[in-house]
This record gives sequence, structure tokens and C-alpha cells, in this order.
Amino acid sequence: MARPNSDTAATGPLTPAELVLQRIRTICETQGLSMSTLAQRLADQGFVISDNRLWNLVSGRTKLHVDTLFAIAAALGVSPLALQTMPLDDTREVQPAPGVQVSASRFNSWVIGTEPLPGASKTSYAEFHPYGAQIGRVRGDLDERARGLAMLLASRAEEAASAAELLRQQALSYAATLLNGEPSEDLLRSAEALSHRLGIDVSAIDRADDSRSGASE
Repeated sequence: MARPNSDTAATGPLTPAELVLQRIRTICETQGLSMSTLAQRLADQGFVISDNRLWNLVSGRTKLHVDTLFAIAAALGVSPLALQTMPLDDTREVQPAPGVQVSASRFNSWVIGTEPLPGASKTSYAEFHPYGAQIGRVRGDLDERARGLAMLLASRAEEAASAAELLRQQALSYAATLLNGEPSEDLLRSAEALSHRLGIDVSAIDRADDSRSGASE
């Protein structure tokens, strides 16, 4: 598939739209896909678009909407992030906003949830971290590693609080049932399993029961 524009000849920072279109063209070329084949893949997924309209989108003649971006990613069999991040060997800068220009690596870090843009609120960035995103091992100097760890901790704090609250409710429920009801073997096993998750040593209870049994004998 011939490219409408030369990606390698482009100079200056890329806008996010230019980056996405470039990545679509590159992935299509790598997979050996023509616009007709890509359009057919989209149609098979229920996203009907003509070859001509798709060509206009990929060549930048018409705007690419978010729904179309995700549909194309699905048709290509790639993550949407593959269309929104720069190749590691690309040294050009990216302009995510008119007044913001960053390196390709810094742009990628922002997109995948590792580091905010310069001047942005780190608190907000951590609070609204992408759900399920896995922050990889942070490399760099002490300050960079500290920032990476801070982001990781802040992004998981809400999940930890929710998990702790769930465990608290389970513990209170088991305690109430054990005190007010007639305990069964299944209930005791479940309560003991929860105790282990909470780091509670139940061996003292077992020893007390054993000592009472020995005394009665």
C-alpha cells in the first residue's frame, strides 16, 4: 500500500492525529494490508466504511473520530495504544497540546500511565490512573524511581482501601455469626481462611482447645 505522505520525511513535532495516522499506515504496511482489505475487516466487525472514505481518513484528508480509531485497532488486531504511542527508535517530538512539546519517550510515558506531562498535577495523574494499567519497572536515577513508585502507590491506594473494607465487612460478618449462631465446620474453615489472609495466628485457639481436651481426659 503506497503511503499518501512520507512518514520518514516529516519534520517538526507530530500532533496526536498525525501520530495515529502514521501508526495506522505503518501497521497496515507491516501486515501487507491494502485499504480494501482493511475496509473489509472493518465491515466484518460491523463497521461499514467505503475504501475511498477509509483512504481519506488514513491520509488525513478527513478527521478520524475516536470510534473509528478503536474500530481500526480492532480490525488490525492491535491495542489502541499501539496507534497512540511512538516507536522506540523514533526521535521526533510530539505536541499533545499547542503549548506542550515533549520527546517521544515522555509522550509514551504519559499515554501508558507512567509519568504526567511537564507541569501537570501529579496528584490528579495518579488519582485517575488508567484502570488495569500495569506500570512496568521504572528505570533511571533515584528521583525518577521515586516518582515512579509514588505513582504506583497512589494509583493502587483506592484499590487497597476497597479491598480492606471488604475484608473488614467479611470479618465482622463471620464474628457475628460465630458468636450468635451455631458454628459449622464449613463456617469455621472459612473464618480461619479469612484469619490467615488478615495475618491472624489461630494456632493459639487450637492449643487452648487441645489443652482443654487434655484436661477433661
